[in-house]
Amino acid sequence: MKKKLFAILLSIVMVAGLLPATALAAEPTVYDIWVDGVQVTSENKDNLCGGTVSYDPATHTLSLNNATLDNDTMSDYGIKTTIPSTLKIRLTGTNSITRTYPGGGVGIYLNYSNSVEITGDGTLVINVIGENYDGISTGADVKISDKANVTINAEGGLGIAGRMVEIDGATVNSTGLYAGIDAHRLKIVNGADVTLKATQDKRNGAFIRKDNEGNGGDIEFAASKVEATSYYPALFARGNLTVNGGEVNCTSTADGAIWAKGNILIKGGAKVTTDGKSPMGGNGTFTVEEAEIDAKNTNENNIPAIFDESVPVIADGYHLNYAKAVDSEGTEIDLLSSGTQYFALYKNVHFITKAVYPVSFVVTPDGLTNVVVKVNGQEVTGSVSLEAGTYPVEVTADNCKAYTGNITITSDTATHTQTIAMTYLPADYTKVDEAIAKANALNKDAYTNFTAVEEAINAVVRDKNITEQDKVDAMAQAIENAITALVEKPTEAPTATPTATPTAAPSASPTEVPTATPTAKPTATPSASPTAVPTATPTVKPTATPSASPTAAPTATPTVKPTATPTPAPKADPNNPKTGSSNLPVVFGSAALVLSGGALAAVLIYKKKRHEK
Repeated sequence: MKKKLFAILLSIVMVAGLLPATALAAEPTVYDIWVDGVQVTSENKDNLCGGTVSYDPATHTLSLNNATLDNDTMSDYGIKTTIPSTLKIRLTGTNSITRTYPGGGVGIYLNYSNSVEITGDGTLVINVIGENYDGISTGADVKISDKANVTINAEGGLGIAGRMVEIDGATVNSTGLYAGIDAHRLKIVNGADVTLKATQDKRNGAFIRKDNEGNGGDIEFAASKVEATSYYPALFARGNLTVNGGEVNCTSTADGAIWAKGNILIKGGAKVTTDGKSPMGGNGTFTVEEAEIDAKNTNENNIPAIFDESVPVIADGYHLNYAKAVDSEGTEIDLLSSGTQYFALYKNVHFITKAVYPVSFVVTPDGLTNVVVKVNGQEVTGSVSLEAGTYPVEVTADNCKAYTGNITITSDTATHTQTIAMTYLPADYTKVDEAIAKANALNKDAYTNFTAVEEAINAVVRDKNITEQDKVDAMAQAIENAITALVEKPTEAPTATPTATPTAAPSASPTEVPTATPTAKPTATPSASPTAVPTATPTVKPTATPSASPTAAPTATPTVKPTATPTPAPKADPNNPKTGSSNLPVVFGSAALVLSGGALAAVLIYKKKRHEK
């Protein structure tokens, strides 16, 4: 019996040994992701769709490299996943997902708790035609970023449906029957280029609603280009709409182009263009910072382009730079001076707002008077609000040169205080120049102290400004004082050339004093009067012509008093007047003594006396 049991066990062991090894191998790992109807496993994950699709379970990344997912067009998904994590789809080259079965088929489907992120620099085109089937559908978030380029055409459903849809720097063109995007929040940022469209009437290009808890409903655009078209408002937000930079173009074929249940804020230089059949606006506030808005109403009826209960308000720090409207008759109206109060009255309102910065001016040096600052030719006092840009500036002040230049204003606060340095007018050196000219006209060799004048001239400093005029005037006075104090050098007297005392040169040879001829004494006749003894009449000796040299005054020669003649004086004869007195020979002798020497005079006098005796 024991032998029989042993034989049976041995047979069982031998049979087991003959079984193939594969029958004992471990089963492959399967992942909760399907691609074009094929579930991804550990065996096929690197070679899906002919090698154009691969999956990395460690990073949950599905890579599409020129993949075409259209093998099973009747399956209800191109890509489907229920993995408990975000599915990342990386695009390389040209890729497509096509579901042409009218009964259904979703391009990319994730369960309610799974998000999807599409990245890469490739393209992906999703075409689905099934009724109520979407291009991308998830109950969580959808993010398309990097340089990815995604085009969606959902003829019977939504282009993209999700909780939060974010497009960051990517290019997306999403068209759906009901909406291009239907979500609780929409965010398009960082240079994204997005086109949204709803093809069915009474639908929105982007329909952004609140969740069941009342959260969300907001649209946020930043530095991106968005174009939306639909029957109802192309952009509809149950919350707030914010456009920060970029360009937004919205068209409604039957309603207002933009509508927000919350507040609208346009800023950052955004350009928003709307074209609708009813006013654009919202139920909350409409605030504009720096932006350009061109709102048109193409309704044949006279309906304003902007809702009258949400007239735009220009935020503090900004102002209207341009504002024009077109009325129902096509007349253009300038609204710049009237502000925004009439914006809700016209079919077309186009306005531009710019940021303005409070710019103040500091004019140096301190203490200037009558300072006038002009910007763009307009006088300003205190601070002035200026847009970013370059402006001509003129500044004038007493005793200063006029300043002209340009200032550049930017958002940088450092440019909001402008310092203008004025230059004083030069001092007036007219008096200095006149004093110097006066000094130059002098012969410096004629003065003993002309160096004082030269020192005063050399002390002149030519760089003084008008505030130092007193110093310049002092320089001029110093030169004048030095000129006034000049002392002339003494003049040397010429040496006299000795001149010989000239002998008086008579104009005619001197007449020798004649000796009186004695007259015979007549016989006394009693009746006759005695005849006077004639006195010789001397000839006046000419006076010598004095030379240039000073002539010494002649020493007076004493006149010899004549001795009285004892002969009685005869009676005067009126018919024979005397021709001279007895003193005349003495006078003549004195003159002769001066001109010819004392000796000759003495002889003559002596002879006369002897004759008269």
